[in-house]
Amino acid sequence: MKKNEYILDSVITECYIHQRRMQYAFNKLKSLLPFTTDKLSKLTDYEVALLDQLIYRFTKLQDAIGNKLFKCVLVILDEDVINKSQIDIFNRLEQLEIINDYDKWKSLRDLRNELAHEYDKNDSETVEKLNLLFRKIPELEYYLTNIVNYLINKGFYPIINKD
Repeated sequence: MKKNEYILDSVITECYIHQRRMQYAFNKLKSLLPFTTDKLSKLTDYEVALLDQLIYRFTKLQDAIGNKLFKCVLVILDEDVINKSQIDIFNRLEQLEIINDYDKWKSLRDLRNELAHEYDKNDSETVEKLNLLFRKIPELEYYLTNIVNYLINKGFYPIINKD
């Protein structure tokens, strides 16, 4: 397996690990939706741990897709990514019709940034962000699914030893 193929494979594996663990926490917490300040104040330690896991895995998945997978896809396609900004990389993926809707991606990135900071300072603000998080999970997963489907359709994934 070539170095770029190995990197792509490990990045996709990382994304799927984050997604699987995020989905586990989501499934355990979805009965509490929508969150309210009252529900938030009554969470058990176990539910808080699941919520922490969900937030952590959402932010890690968003990072892995945006900072690693996007670039890996372009490298596999023999595109130049050296000295390219995130927006340049996204725009190129959009031009190639691999992904779309920068505004949607930016909203996921913004939510990731907000969640990466302490989220329990203001209960009503926290509730709003948590409810948004639960609504945004399918959007984040959509990016991963589209990219992997693109790679499968083009014969780049799953990676079979071509040597």
